[in-house]
Amino acid sequence: MTQTETIFVTARICIVTLCLVTVLVVWWHARTDADRGERPRLLMGLTIGLLLSASLLTLNDIHAALSPGEQMATYDGAWLWLLYDAGVPLLVILALRLMRQRSAALTALERASVTDALTELANRRGFSTAAAAALQACQRRGETAAMVMFDLDRFKSINDGHGHAAGDAVLRGAAAALRRHVRASDIAGRLGGEEFALLCPGMTTEQAAALAERVRDEIRRSVPHPAGDGAVVTTSAGVAVVERPQAGFEGALVAADQALYAAKKAGRDRVAIAGSLEAADAATAAA
Repeated sequence: MTQTETIFVTARICIVTLCLVTVLVVWWHARTDADRGERPRLLMGLTIGLLLSASLLTLNDIHAALSPGEQMATYDGAWLWLLYDAGVPLLVILALRLMRQRSAALTALERASVTDALTELANRRGFSTAAAAALQACQRRGETAAMVMFDLDRFKSINDGHGHAAGDAVLRGAAAALRRHVRASDIAGRLGGEEFALLCPGMTTEQAAALAERVRDEIRRSVPHPAGDGAVVTTSAGVAVVERPQAGFEGALVAADQALYAAKKAGRDRVAIAGSLEAADAATAAA
């Protein structure tokens, strides 16, 4: 073979290798999507078929070119077809990369829509969605759940007296303190302002109250007050056991919020227990 023919055959072999490597990449990404619960798209199957077809056609060209008595097609048009064949796997790789970037952007956007940017806890939308699903799971298992509401005492005076930057630092510190005391199965969120919520599947009233006390103490000890001079950040909390998970997320919030109001009324910096959702419903009806 001439040097030109050798280069031509080598280029064909490289194209086959590139096609097969691209098939493996596409297959791996399709399997990863399946592991995440996403069905591999029909496009992936068609892409693998196209790449395998290109590999077989290129191998056939190599075989024909190396057969005895055959004239190897190294004219200008053949080189153009060579570039076209090489472009197929390269375009597939580029398209796959763009699809991955789009998927990552959508995932980041979805996460941002349910996450509070300041504290990195779930926002109200994210918390309500996750809590509602957790309550449904508790209902299926026949378990109770506990809802805890936290509210930073006199937070408005921190914002007004020391600025919003100082208030934001207190909120981040309180969120970090809360995060240190929750289990993997618990759902924590910032509902807005200085109000936080925690849903604890499978917890009793006593267990949730003890957890709320630990969080209250942690915030008092670890979150510095911008005023200094012995000033401390205090927290009030309301605990309600949800004995009827089918009552839903809003019902659980009502029960815990009533207990929180009782803690505020009793002097702040304490944990109050509503008891059960039934008791909270009766109190609401009486009011």
